[in-house]
Amino acid sequence: MKKILLVFALVFGISICFFLYGCAKKPEIYGSRLGQMKATPVAEILKQPNQYIGKSVRVEGKIIQECPAGGWFILKDNTGVIFVNLHPTDIAIPQAVNRNVAAQGKVKEEDNQISVIGGGVELK
Repeated sequence: MKKILLVFALVFGISICFFLYGCAKKPEIYGSRLGQMKATPVAEILKQPNQYIGKSVRVEGKIIQECPAGGWFILKDNTGVIFVNLHPTDIAIPQAVNRNVAAQGKVKEEDNQISVIGGGVELK
C-alpha cells in the first residue's frame, strides 16, 4: 500500500511540474528575435553616446509611456530613460505600459536626442 501511495505521489508531483512549466508565460516577441547580448544600462548610452551611435545594443526595463499605435515607447531602467522607436523597422507592439521589456536595436542621434531604433522587442 505504501508503494502505491509513493508511486502516486511521485507521478502527481511530476505532473504538477510539467503543468507549471508548460503554463509559464512565455515572452512575446515582436520583430527580430533578440540575441544573447548583455543589456547596456541606459545611463551608459546617454553618458557616452558617441561610443554607441550606429552600434547594436540591448536595453531592458519597464515601458513607462507608449505610442497609441505601438510604434514607439519610452523605456526606463534603474539608470535612466530612453526613447525606443519602432516605426523605422515597421514593428508595432500592443499596449504594454508598466510591462517589463527588452529591446535590441541600433543607437541613433536625431534632433539632439539619443534613441534606440528597435529591431526586436520582447515583452515579458
